[in-house]
Amino acid sequence: MIYIIGAGPAGLATGLFLLEEGYDVTIFEKEEKIKSTACGEACDLESLKILPFDSTPYFEREINKIKFIFNDKYFYANVKGVVLNRQKWLEGMAEEFIKRGGKIRFSTKVMKVDDRYIYTKNEKIDYGTCIGADGPLSVARKYVNGSCKIEVGSEYEMEYKMNENSLNFYLSRKYSHHYAWIFPKRNTINVGLIGNFSMLDKFINNIGIKGKIISKKAGIIPYGIDKIVRGSVALIGDAACMTNPFSLGGIAPAIYAAKILSKNIVNLQRYEEGIKNHEIANPILMKGKRAIEKLKEEEIAKVFEKVDKMEIGEIEYKKFLGLAFHPITAMKFYHIGEAMLHSLKWGW
Repeated sequence: MIYIIGAGPAGLATGLFLLEEGYDVTIFEKEEKIKSTACGEACDLESLKILPFDSTPYFEREINKIKFIFNDKYFYANVKGVVLNRQKWLEGMAEEFIKRGGKIRFSTKVMKVDDRYIYTKNEKIDYGTCIGADGPLSVARKYVNGSCKIEVGSEYEMEYKMNENSLNFYLSRKYSHHYAWIFPKRNTINVGLIGNFSMLDKFINNIGIKGKIISKKAGIIPYGIDKIVRGSVALIGDAACMTNPFSLGGIAPAIYAAKILSKNIVNLQRYEEGIKNHEIANPILMKGKRAIEKLKEEEIAKVFEKVDKMEIGEIEYKKFLGLAFHPITAMKFYHIGEAMLHSLKWGW
């Protein structure tokens, strides 16, 4: 029997892949029902297609563009992706998981994991394989002894009709040390940033977004994959700090990892090796994150002057010749460009 802790995207995706491989799978979920946590809800189509599950009924908005914005200037990338109704999507995956023979035990909080047992409030369960998909504050990670770096994101869902089918990322030190975002849904938007709610309020006021706040969420965003296997316990998703360090998106990495895990469930060391050698763990992404955090406002302004309204594939290195006298700035944008292109190819 394989036990999974957590019925979020990583746990449910892993469960579906494992059922396809013919395994008996039970998921422990601490909540009394499926519950989505804070998330921008965006994912590229190619990553979603890997899932053994039809996600199309849960598309809130199809996306054809990502825009990177600084004040009144921007550049963009043409993409194929979606913004999901993450709550309904998770509920749909859970229903499909149960329909195919998987079991979900709701209101079952795992308190501890050791080399043989999973401990809930009332039970001690002898496991064969345990998968920790229990989020940023993972109980399973304490046993595995893996480490994490974290960011904190704050987000509102607001009543606001956005006409353009684009994900908008705002790069300005006025708002965040990383970025702010606006993702469109049917008749609402997800608007958030890396930082706290006072910073988010300032961002919304500065760009002139007005609408009723429907929901307010904040959450820990873990990144920086470290140790993810110990004995018969493996970590995945936020529990394994698998968020893309550059974009801080977690859905696509969790899907890729779930497939790798299902193929290596009898040899978890191979799973860990597969993750660390996969493009979702490429060091380019961490270099891009560090570079974007070191940017100064004047450096961002200088680059956006050169690339305003350009598609990312059209941007030529000669556009940056003016930065030749600023090699540190040029190096920052080189790492950012590499991480950006890599994320567009391998999942946001």
